[in-house]
Amino acid sequence: MVNKQTGAEVIHQHLDIGTLLNALPIGVLVVDPEGEFVYINDLVYKAWGANPVEQKNHSVHEEYIGWWRETGERVGSEDWAVVRALQKGESSYGEVIDIQRFDGTKGAILNSAVPIYNGNHDIIGAVVTISDITKMRNLEIELNLHKDYLAQLVEEKTKELIHKNEQLQVEMAEKEQMQKQLRQLDQLHLVGEMASGFAHEIRNPLTTVKGFIQLLGKKEMLAQYDEMFSLMLEEINRADAIITTFLDLAKDKKVDLQPVNLNEIIEDLLPSLRMTAQEKHHQVVLKLKSGLPDICADEKEIKQLIKHIFRNGIEAMDTDQTILIETDADSERVTVMIEDEGKGISDDIKEKIGTPFFTTKDDNTGLGMSICYSIAERNSGLIKLESKSQGTCCKISFEAIEKPPSC
Repeated sequence: MVNKQTGAEVIHQHLDIGTLLNALPIGVLVVDPEGEFVYINDLVYKAWGANPVEQKNHSVHEEYIGWWRETGERVGSEDWAVVRALQKGESSYGEVIDIQRFDGTKGAILNSAVPIYNGNHDIIGAVVTISDITKMRNLEIELNLHKDYLAQLVEEKTKELIHKNEQLQVEMAEKEQMQKQLRQLDQLHLVGEMASGFAHEIRNPLTTVKGFIQLLGKKEMLAQYDEMFSLMLEEINRADAIITTFLDLAKDKKVDLQPVNLNEIIEDLLPSLRMTAQEKHHQVVLKLKSGLPDICADEKEIKQLIKHIFRNGIEAMDTDQTILIETDADSERVTVMIEDEGKGISDDIKEKIGTPFFTTKDDNTGLGMSICYSIAERNSGLIKLESKSQGTCCKISFEAIEKPPSC
């Protein structure tokens, strides 16, 4: 009777180390104590891009080119895992190394090495395992490129969104400011229309009263009342001036629009402005841009506007300070800026400036800035106030024009 061999007996009969190592799914290299190759399977050659027939390297001490994945530094001849295993008895696992293959291509390996000991615990060799991770490495590089691209794209879109949001905030602030000015102008127009309606009704009797007072003041028998007559005439003139102020708020007030130059207007006003400033020992500094384009405006009204803003700046400052008058222009608008060194304007007060009858001064009608806004509107101008803890800058801008015969 013939005895059948068991499966284990068949395997033991035909199995050798070469068959075993070639069956493994990773590259395996076995070296002796001097680093000479004892066994190497095909996957090691493949990972290194080497031809088993042509490749002459048979020692771990030959030149191999590789770079550490984490640092990008060149792997030294004594730093390979197998050399460390032979010389130091060091076990290394899963070291990722970018390599220069023998066929000239780039690759990447997962490199491990462990020492082999005899019964006396002497190192008699080492086993190296190599996994070709080139595809994974290339995929990682590609993913990193996509990651960098996406990060850059996100950064660009974020900046774009931030910029758009800032623009939106500016537009919203400008719209809110414009709506505020429109509300103020509506109030101004209402006051102006009311003033236009009752101006004549008040001025007619005032003129009559003024005439009789002047007539009575000439009578010798009433000479003892001259002081009273003078006071009455002053009060009537003051009432007439207030009526005139109200009429300056009227939307339909006639204006003489002509090409005018802001620099020339300011130079005409300069003696008067300097005199006003000298009363409190202030200095007036001019920065007038040369070649300033003309604007289409009523010269008298623009002078009135500049004088009022200038006077406000003077009144806001202490003694011996400086007020700056500066002109500038771009391709579309011409601007005059009047900047003082006063105490500045708080936000709550700045919100109310331009509202009819609002004033912070005891002896004021509260119509000065209202008139300024009315003048600006009638002359297609825009007023913008910028105030800090010290100093206020009032910017008044107008549309720039070339020099036609008339507006």
